[in-house]
Amino acid sequence: MSGITTRPLATTAERLAAVRLYRVVFGLAPDDPAFTPKLLSALRHAGGSAVGAFDEDDNLVGFTYGFVGLDGGTPYHYSQTAAVDPVAQGRGVGRQLKRAQAEVARCTGVRTMRWAYDPLQARNAHFNLDVLGAVGRWFHRDLYDMEDHNGRTDRVVVEWVLDAQTPTPVPPLPRDVPEWGECRADGDVGWLAVPASSDDLRRMEPGRALELRDRVADELTRLLGAGQVLLSCRRVDDRTALYCAGAR
Repeated sequence: MSGITTRPLATTAERLAAVRLYRVVFGLAPDDPAFTPKLLSALRHAGGSAVGAFDEDDNLVGFTYGFVGLDGGTPYHYSQTAAVDPVAQGRGVGRQLKRAQAEVARCTGVRTMRWAYDPLQARNAHFNLDVLGAVGRWFHRDLYDMEDHNGRTDRVVVEWVLDAQTPTPVPPLPRDVPEWGECRADGDVGWLAVPASSDDLRRMEPGRALELRDRVADELTRLLGAGQVLLSCRRVDDRTALYCAGAR
């Protein structure tokens, strides 16, 4: 990306800037603990990642951090968060950060990455599944046992294989679009409808928003519990986006 560079967060000033940026991007209250610069420093020394994206004037406009996890003794790199300054969004900063983080993971001998996202954030889902090529493998209802500004913290955990792979073909979007929270089978795949914009979710009455979240959670539990994965999330129109769930 022209004018954007990525590098490890190497100084206390850079790590403090990351904490401030995180608070701005996620709108945290003053008493929210967020995380500390010491954590970012420790991660770099313990096989984790703490990577920043800097603009032409060397201002921090994005960052990501992660750590090594184990699944049955097999290591993977878990990306805990990625944040991009609103003024720099649309410049490919998120993609550049993820690729820089993947390179850190490769240097430690790890060949897969994982991270979690809210399944009702269709734009984020599209970035993870369609742009980067990760797949949604696991669903956790209320992963963090708390609420954030989007409600209950339901999360899909994706897996991103860092070595080059041929992506699974995704069929064209169907003409018959389900209602939000409904899943419609179509041959070997299923299409699960969610709001195309997170603003639609915020405008809903709390009770209706929770009902929608419950319907989506039930379908994801069923689909991923049966061994399917989320392959794609694409907009059908201004109102609806469709997940494509199928075999990997």
